[in-house]
Amino acid sequence: MRILIAEDDPISRRLLEATLRKWGYDLVICTDGADALARLESKDAPEIAILDWMMPGVDGVEVCRRIRQKPISLPVYILLLTAKGQREDIVTGLQAGADDYVTKPFHQQELYARLQAGVRISDLQQKLAARVQDLEVALSQLRLMQQSQKLEAIGRLASGVAHEINTPIQYVGDNIRFLQTSWQEIQSRLPASTGDSEWEYVIKELPFAIDQSLEGVHRVSKIVRGMRDFARPATNVKSPTDINRAIESTITVSTTEWKNVAEIETVLETSLPPVKCLPGEIHQVLLSIIVNAADAIADQMTVTRKKGTIRITTSTIEDCVEIRVSDTGTGIQLEHRSKIFEPFFTTKDVGKGTGQGLALAHTVIVQQHGGKIWFETETGKGTTFVVQLPIGGNEN
Repeated sequence: MRILIAEDDPISRRLLEATLRKWGYDLVICTDGADALARLESKDAPEIAILDWMMPGVDGVEVCRRIRQKPISLPVYILLLTAKGQREDIVTGLQAGADDYVTKPFHQQELYARLQAGVRISDLQQKLAARVQDLEVALSQLRLMQQSQKLEAIGRLASGVAHEINTPIQYVGDNIRFLQTSWQEIQSRLPASTGDSEWEYVIKELPFAIDQSLEGVHRVSKIVRGMRDFARPATNVKSPTDINRAIESTITVSTTEWKNVAEIETVLETSLPPVKCLPGEIHQVLLSIIVNAADAIADQMTVTRKKGTIRITTSTIEDCVEIRVSDTGTGIQLEHRSKIFEPFFTTKDVGKGTGQGLALAHTVIVQQHGGKIWFETETGKGTTFVVQLPIGGNEN
C-alpha cells in the first residue's frame, strides 16, 4: 500500500519516511501542500495521506477540504499531522475532511495503530469500490439484455409487417410498370390532337402520374428493406456486416425522427470493408446517435428557425472502421459532458428520454466490440459522435 507524506520540515519528513519504510510501505514524498494536492487528484493517487497541518501556501487542512470537494475514483484516507492539540483545532481538521489525526511529536506506537486503522478502512473502501464496479457492469449487461429482448420482439413484429407489405407492393409495382409500358404503346397510336381538352390533359398528365406511383412504390420498397435489415433476429454471434448499408437502413427507419428538423448528408467510403460485429446492436447504436442529433437540432431550431444538418461519414482508419455523425444542434453543455455516457443521465424532458441510449451505445461499442466511442462538441455549434469498430471484431 502506498502512503503520501506531505511535510515541509525536513527533519520531521525524514523521520516519518524512515519509520514508514521500516514498516514496509511504499512512499510518495511531498514538501508542500500544492504538490500533495496534485498527487492526490491524479489517477494513481496513494490510498493513504499523512498531511502536515502547517505548510506554506496550501496547508494540510486546505488540502483536505479541496480533496473532499472533488469526486475521485477511490477515496483517500487522510491523517493530519499537527502540533495543535486543542479540541477546536481537531474539530476544524475533521470537519475539513480528515479521517484522523496524530499530534507532533508523534509516538511511533500511536502512529502505527492509527495507520493500521486507516489501512483496514482503505482496504474495505477498495473492496467496496470493486464490488460497486462489478455491480455497474452487471446492471449494464442486464439493461443491454432487456433492451435486446425488447428489440427482438419489435424486430419480429417489424419483420412480419415488412414481409406482409413486401408481397402486395411487388404486385403494385409490377402492375404499374405494366401500365407504363402499355401506355407508351397506346400513346404511340393516338392522334397528335383530339380536339378534346380534357382528354389531352389526361394524355399529358398520365405519364407523370405513373412515374410518381413508381417512385412511391420504390420508396415503400426501400422502407421495407430497411425494416428487414433493422429487424434481423438478435444473435450473440458476430458476423461480417456492411456498415454503410446499416447506416442507410437506420436512416430510413428513423426518417420520422429527423425529416422535419434536418437534412441528412452521407459521405460513405465505397471500399469500406465488412466489420465483424453484432448487426442488431450496431443498428441500435446508430439509431440512438441519429435520434439524439435530431433532438439537438430541434432544440437549436427554437433559435435559428431553420432546419439543420446531420452529416454521416465512414472511413477506414488503420484496422478500424470509423463512423462520424455530426449535427448542427445545440452542442453539449460543459457541465454535462462528463456524464453523457452515464446510465439514466438525460437532459431531455420527462417522458422524452430515458438516458439509456448512449450508455448502452458505450457498452455495445467498448465492451462488446472492443471499439471506441467519443464526442467532439461546441456549445451552440453542434456535436460529432465518433465510433471506431475493429474490422476483425473483438471476442471479449
